Amino acid sequence: MASQQPSSPGKTKPFSFFEWMVARRYLGATRTGQGVSLITRIAFVGIMLAVAALISVMSIMQGFRLTLLDQLLGVNGHAHVSAEQSIADYDSMAKALAITPGVTSATPLIELPVFVSATGETGMVVRGVRREDLLKNSYVTGPEHVVDGSFENFGVGDKGGLEIALGSRIASQLGVRAGDPVTLISGQGPETAFGRTLRRKTYTVGAIFHVGNAEYDAIYGFMPLEQAQLFFGFGESVQQIEVMVEDPEKIKSYRDVLMAVGPGLRVMDWQQKFQSYFNALQIERFAMRLVLFLIIIVATLNIVTGLIMLVKDKTGDIAVLRTMGATQGSVLRIFLISGTMIGTLGTLAGIILGSLFVLNIDAIENGLSALFQTDLFPAEVYYLDGVPAKLEVTEVLLITGFSLFMSFLSTLYPASRAARLDPVEALRYE
Repeated sequence: MASQQPSSPGKTKPFSFFEWMVARRYLGATRTGQGVSLITRIAFVGIMLAVAALISVMSIMQGFRLTLLDQLLGVNGHAHVSAEQSIADYDSMAKALAITPGVTSATPLIELPVFVSATGETGMVVRGVRREDLLKNSYVTGPEHVVDGSFENFGVGDKGGLEIALGSRIASQLGVRAGDPVTLISGQGPETAFGRTLRRKTYTVGAIFHVGNAEYDAIYGFMPLEQAQLFFGFGESVQQIEVMVEDPEKIKSYRDVLMAVGPGLRVMDWQQKFQSYFNALQIERFAMRLVLFLIIIVATLNIVTGLIMLVKDKTGDIAVLRTMGATQGSVLRIFLISGTMIGTLGTLAGIILGSLFVLNIDAIENGLSALFQTDLFPAEVYYLDGVPAKLEVTEVLLITGFSLFMSFLSTLYPASRAARLDPVEALRYE
């Protein structure tokens, strides 16, 4: 009985163990030195850092957008319904808006700028709201946001009482704490023959809140709705009604429903109010993704360099494989596996590194700030107290897919060049 001969390389199935074994060995040390192996490591590190950078930057930008949007809508509301004049029958209109499908709350509101003075002086926007409505706003009245005083007496007493709430940065500029008096000055006084007079009144700071957004903490203050009606001369009316909906991203679909509640109503939604702001964020995010994708392209080009040098170094080996029966397809697949192996391992390492960076970004920021003894993320510049980051699976999958695609694309030319190698010419100089 004839002994069974081992199959030659030319008879192996595509992507067989033989091809994987040769591809793996080719990525290691070479006969002539460590040059190819070094370039392989450089390509691996380049792809890893590019993927990690892209995941980190896009997660921070998405976290910044979501946190900022959450704070903006948490304090401002999703839409504001107003009329040509002030809204007199605001209770019934607020109830009608609140029962509209998709609407979660409707809050009567007066919002106007004032000048406020105490030890210091500054301007701010005061929002007159009912006590029960303000207490529902956890961004202002939540225990983690109240830094001094309390909202216990806000809106309590005759005409809502005389306690107001100030943002933490306003209180700092004024030099006041809870219990201190502040004077509000408005140009909404009565008309006289010489023009509109100033309106001035002293209130007590009942609470100081900290939203976490530097702009809001330096601009907004709250007072009871009844006091706002008296101070600004609205009588029994309000300026507008603030509406919160279930899905703020689809606020445009609510406009017709909200305007149908009453005749002559106008709706200003958050996308109109902050359109330029969030358009700028979207453009910046797109541009940053494009730039970082280019970095991945540059990193994957190292695979081309490494494989070309590998083909040159392994010319004799390729010729021997061909003479033993290995097909052009088999040689092509060996170098495809070598290149995609670098890209795949680099991409996986980049995902792990980028994810760890994003998940531990607060600790990293605190450590670097302590090391360099400076605030690396000042709230005055970025409006937020810390570095927000949101790791999204879809974004990671997009980055992974692009990196793997570019890694595969980078292997095609050197792999096809190796497959076309003439074994006779290759062995002539061996």
